[in-house]
Amino acid sequence: MTEIPAVNAPSPTKRFKKIPIYVVEEHNDALQFIYNAIGGKKLPLEGTTLVHLDAHPDMLIDRKLKGDDARSGRKVLSMLQIENWIVPAAAAGHLGRVVWLRPPWAKQFSDGTRIIRVGDNTSGLLRVNSKEPYYLSDALFSSQLENDREFSLTVKELYPKSEPNYFVNFAQNLNISMPYVLDIDLDFFSTGNPFLGQYESIKLYDRLLPIFDFELPINDDIETVEAVADKREQQLQELENLFNHLEEHNNLDEYEGRNPELFEKVTELAKVIVTESERLGEKPDWWSVFAGGCTRDQEGLPYHISTEEEIKEMISKALLPLLQNLPKPVLVTVARSTDDGYCPSSQVDFIQSLVLDTLKKVYDADEPALYYLRVNTS
Repeated sequence: MTEIPAVNAPSPTKRFKKIPIYVVEEHNDALQFIYNAIGGKKLPLEGTTLVHLDAHPDMLIDRKLKGDDARSGRKVLSMLQIENWIVPAAAAGHLGRVVWLRPPWAKQFSDGTRIIRVGDNTSGLLRVNSKEPYYLSDALFSSQLENDREFSLTVKELYPKSEPNYFVNFAQNLNISMPYVLDIDLDFFSTGNPFLGQYESIKLYDRLLPIFDFELPINDDIETVEAVADKREQQLQELENLFNHLEEHNNLDEYEGRNPELFEKVTELAKVIVTESERLGEKPDWWSVFAGGCTRDQEGLPYHISTEEEIKEMISKALLPLLQNLPKPVLVTVARSTDDGYCPSSQVDFIQSLVLDTLKKVYDADEPALYYLRVNTS
């Protein structure tokens, strides 16, 4: 692995007496605690590193998010979802480096380090200059950016190892510098795909692929990539319009669109879904179908339901030695990700208990703040 440059962020002016641990349900809720720490001068305004253990990068951008909104401080928090909360914080300068540590079954990015620019396109929408499939699939590429900032993204597979000094070298190669935030999604240890069970009897997830799939550019010159990004944007917008019409009318009888091919494909799919929904005695959730379709580009979402022994091994022989060889973080955020189906509900409490016990073993930490209980109660 190539040498990874450290991001030099100013030291915060204050410190927590003990490392706080915040446990949330939806992963984007973790960002508010990072912003709170910035406001309380426990983290610098710019340049913090995020060490992110997750089965998903969470590094997309809402296609309609404006750059001005991304840089609006806490106002942006209500505009974010679980898959797109990290890059807006980088666009605001708060994060200077992201380290995504992935389980072996998550392959949305290749391992290595890259520098990404994020800023406003000519329409003021937040975009990146990365030509990787992860961003092209959501039409998030732009070569013309204003108000742009750079951040580095490091991706590395994390898996159990018993070799002497393996994690000493692993941590040294990551070159994590203070201050940084440790962020753990429990679906790192066991990963579901909530869309696989959606209308499973008609194999909906497979049916969505030919509708939502797209072809990557044949080369990486700017003109070719921009043409692919524009075409993908038109495809996604047309699909969004189609499913919006379905959500409102439950049919496409009076739909007026621009793409006859997509119209025909979605019309045929809708007939099958309506028939199956009537059999089940329920109304189709068209937005959920659309959301599932948006995950069908390339290889789709990772899926790996771990055994109890696999989970224990991942924590004792990967997470624990990793944390023992990294510097201490300023704060820790933990996401359950079970309500949305990514961490299996039958396993989440078991995984959470082991992860929190590990954090307490390594750090002088406060009792975990179970934010998800307060939110769900209210």
